[in-house]
Amino acid sequence: MVSILLAAHPTAGHTNALRAIGRHLLGQGHAVAMTLAGVDLPWLGKLFPAMQAAVSLPQRLVQDGFRFLPLRPPLNALLYSAMLPHTRGLDETELAIKLFTAGIEAQSRQIAKYCEQVKAGVVVGDYLMPAAMLAAERIGCPYVALYHSALPFPIEGAPPFGLDLSAVDSEEERKAAEQRIREICAIFDRRVSHAARRLGLRGERRDLIVSPISRDLNLLATAPELEPGLRPLHDPVLMTGPCLPPPGGFSADDPALHIARDHRTRIYVSLGTVFNGKPQIFKTILRALSGSEFLVIVSAGASYSSLVGQVGDNIHLFRHVPQIPLLSQVDIVVTHGGNNTVQETLAAGKPMVVIPFGGDQIVNARRVETLGVGAKIAPESLTVENLINSVKRLNDSKVVERAKHLQVVLGRYGGGATASDAIVGIAKR
Repeated sequence: MVSILLAAHPTAGHTNALRAIGRHLLGQGHAVAMTLAGVDLPWLGKLFPAMQAAVSLPQRLVQDGFRFLPLRPPLNALLYSAMLPHTRGLDETELAIKLFTAGIEAQSRQIAKYCEQVKAGVVVGDYLMPAAMLAAERIGCPYVALYHSALPFPIEGAPPFGLDLSAVDSEEERKAAEQRIREICAIFDRRVSHAARRLGLRGERRDLIVSPISRDLNLLATAPELEPGLRPLHDPVLMTGPCLPPPGGFSADDPALHIARDHRTRIYVSLGTVFNGKPQIFKTILRALSGSEFLVIVSAGASYSSLVGQVGDNIHLFRHVPQIPLLSQVDIVVTHGGNNTVQETLAAGKPMVVIPFGGDQIVNARRVETLGVGAKIAPESLTVENLINSVKRLNDSKVVERAKHLQVVLGRYGGGATASDAIVGIAKR
């Protein structure tokens, strides 16, 4: 048996793949603990809907079978979290980097103590949680970094770190935007370097975001077939394919899984866990899909109350749904384009319309378009007409066939099982 400590930021986007891997490890008989900032303030979820997932995560981790070890969140991290859903573009990217490095020194010390407490044989951390890397380094423990996709790494012919230059009109503006993203990446390097020196570790760190961060092992929950144009990455890197929870973790009685099936095109609509507080976007989507030829299932999250009583007979509205089993029952997905939803939709073999609000969502929208299984609509360009046209285009038999082919390809990688075997191998070695 190996003792493994998982570490991540308290959001669905940064914990879902880790939880899936952890459940595979538990199934193999290993001891698994997970540490993240425990926000033990229920009122925060009501005041800031984007924090609802963070407030409920500790309880869900315990239900998974993990030992939960809380980290103290710095006050500025709470402020950054509340601001993030309302920030766009490079301002959003910079704010996210500041969030991910807030309180890094204190959290590194705390994680190191937890490692000794659980006698961890390996630390597995979200790549944007450098506190886990520094903690493992401090006590001489192997460190495995988990990437949800190849987003940070150089793509042939694309701007750095997924930078969106579609609205840039001049060469001067393009250079300014690329310089800004380099400066943002340098913030990450400086903060990690400063914390490392304070912890008595090797100080200067460079290019931490745009190159594999761990010297032991970097797991990418993706596959070469999903990353067109990706430049070669140096070892130690292992692509596992999407890491999804093992079957059996969902209630078969959930009403969303018992929607009547008929000849209509079945569409699932979700804007994720952080960006779902956008009722006007939902209303435009639902007006477009109110036709009798569609059967629509909506995971509305924080927008649920604003939508009740305003949907047609063909639309089934829920606050939350068991997304992974539901994906196998629908034909098309309309999503914000977060990494979890995109990877899960690709693994389910379904085409998708992506309405990205920022960050990795813009890159994911571009990626699924390139793969031929998706369509991108910018939120400011969303209309009833262009959404209907996109849905009809994705319902074409050739697009459906491409999506199913990708599903077969991804199934060969092993996902969470492959990742868990690699983690145990690192610990034993």
